Amino acid sequence: METVQDFVRDALEEDGDQDVLDFVSEGEGDDLDSLEPPIYLDESFPATVVICNVPKVGQAKYQKLMGVLGKLIDKYGPNEKEMPMNEETEQTEGFVIVTFEQQEAAENAVLQLDGMNLDKAHTFKVVKMDKFDEIVNRRDRFEPQRTLTTFSRADFREWLGDKKCREQILLRYQSETEIRWHDTMAGEPVLCYGGEREKRQKKVWCDWKVLWSPEGSYIATFHQQGIALWAGPDFTKKVRLPHSNVKEINFSPNEEYVLLWNGSHHEEHDDNAVRIYHVLTGQIVRKCRTPPCTPNGEDFPHFLWSKDGKFIAECNESRIMVRDTDSWEIIKDEAGKRTALKFDSLKNFQWSPKDNVLAVWTTEKDNNPARLTLVEIPSRREIASRSRTQCEAEMHWQSEGDYLCLLVNKLSKTKKRLSTNLEIFRIREKSIPVDIVTVAEEVRGFFWESKGSRFAILTADEAGHKPKLLIYSLGREKCENLCVFDLPSNSFNTVVWAPEGQYFVVASVSKATGTSGSGDLLFAGLTADNKLEILHKDEHYMLNTVEWDPSSRYIITGVTQPMSNEGGYKFSMEAGYAIWTFQGRVLFRQQKEKLYAVSWRPHPPSLLPANRQKDIRKNIKQFSKKYDAMDEQAKESARQAFRRERQEKTDAFLEVLDRLRDFKDERMAENGWDEALADFAEAQGWTQDDQIIEEELGVTEELISG
Repeated sequence: METVQDFVRDALEEDGDQDVLDFVSEGEGDDLDSLEPPIYLDESFPATVVICNVPKVGQAKYQKLMGVLGKLIDKYGPNEKEMPMNEETEQTEGFVIVTFEQQEAAENAVLQLDGMNLDKAHTFKVVKMDKFDEIVNRRDRFEPQRTLTTFSRADFREWLGDKKCREQILLRYQSETEIRWHDTMAGEPVLCYGGEREKRQKKVWCDWKVLWSPEGSYIATFHQQGIALWAGPDFTKKVRLPHSNVKEINFSPNEEYVLLWNGSHHEEHDDNAVRIYHVLTGQIVRKCRTPPCTPNGEDFPHFLWSKDGKFIAECNESRIMVRDTDSWEIIKDEAGKRTALKFDSLKNFQWSPKDNVLAVWTTEKDNNPARLTLVEIPSRREIASRSRTQCEAEMHWQSEGDYLCLLVNKLSKTKKRLSTNLEIFRIREKSIPVDIVTVAEEVRGFFWESKGSRFAILTADEAGHKPKLLIYSLGREKCENLCVFDLPSNSFNTVVWAPEGQYFVVASVSKATGTSGSGDLLFAGLTADNKLEILHKDEHYMLNTVEWDPSSRYIITGVTQPMSNEGGYKFSMEAGYAIWTFQGRVLFRQQKEKLYAVSWRPHPPSLLPANRQKDIRKNIKQFSKKYDAMDEQAKESARQAFRRERQEKTDAFLEVLDRLRDFKDERMAENGWDEALADFAEAQGWTQDDQIIEEELGVTEELISG
């Protein structure tokens, strides 16, 4: 067993200190295990406190101040007080050190005296002496301690850097969920991820529905226990958001929050019906019951997010409650009170797509006319309003929030439509002027051009016949009609503009409400001089999905069926999807049994300024040369691969023929088949007769002048 002397000797030999080593005793000494444990100095002061922000006084008032402090401190227990003086200023330092006899007395003094106001200018700050080192060693800049788990978003947008500039497609069919690359060179969508990792682990990637987040950063999968969000190049699970039997979700536009709803009605009084989560931390920020009504009259959503995600609004029959997402409290009015916005006979409301402005429509009641009101949030300032009588109306915001169309149907006393006005509010202009366009026919649909000042409407006569497509443009001074096009079918009911404008698809879409569509498609666009150009007419029977990709190059049309059995049978036989170019050329078409969803992956807003984007569009040919060369290289590689594969298969086939020929020749020689065949031919007496037949098909005479 090692002794103390052995331990010391080994240490000195390592250090090479021979002089000290000579003084080490040669005795055996005590074993290390037999030594008493060392005694450490207790440096703690559990019964001592420091009281700061004490008045600074001179020697004349020292005892008086100590008397005042003694009355406040002594009631917590016997103690000793030390209030140091500054020799240079001849005043106290502004603090006092108090040592109590009992630790419990010191703790009570900290609790009671900390924050006490001695006078208007002096509020005590009391801390334990043991925290002195921790306090004086704090950094000058406060850094809050992170207590919530989170995840990195560094690789969330790697897919946007795809060298082939491909888009991604989400497919949900049968029990499969797949993300595929739209690869035009491959001729079909190429699998990117289909839950292979979860399948190896014998887990279910998605139990029910699946959808993209607004900027394409996440894919949300529905499960019995709640929602899971997946992201990154490998689509790894980032966060779980528990909410049993969740039916619908609604992301904030900036993807900071997500709202989950379990489908319960307002009358069920379920205080846990709606949950709002902070996506990055997975923390619940608000829970509530289902509101009594929705802003758009449909089953969902009950809440509408502002574009910047700073506000969320809900409503009942006469009030709109707008909450800020910092405190989740209703915004304050001019008096500083948190009250709802009051609107009698509230019909619906919408947020501006770009600004924190609410457009509110209230219906006519008693002697109060119907009214459109534009309200700025959070100031609650009314920036515009218009009143109308005996009418029905719909609101349509332009994608950039520059214009708002109020589609007004004037009604008779018997509720019969008399006329239709399109009232266009120019939101960006002073006093918000209004252009009015009167349409004689029934307006079946109104559709703004994305990022543009043009819009399309679909009309028909009173009998529902003579369908037409009308396109208008908003100039600086007036709204003018660009064209009127007679549609070839009465079934067209939707116009879908490309995300970058200019091109659009007129479609006959089957609605979930029961309206059946023929599936007719009309691919069209507007030229630089505002002329209508019909590019192609086609059909996708029973289609109920039409969606442009974010780059405005391709279109997906699909026939999807609801995941519930209700109303899904009529779509089940035609379930499938097709991918088209913007000119109407089919690139890929596939039937998919039990296809529940098909959609493009959304893009986040571009980081390029508007002038830079405009410059790229203007010089698109120059920028496209690089990608044209890459496409041509990819095509040539595909052609070479095809020729190589075809040659390999041809060589393999010819090799088989050669082996068969050799086998035949060998067997014929062995069995005498060749001699028998020659004898048979000679016995038949056949002769060869060659004839040439010429026939004149036509004569053309042509005069050639010298």
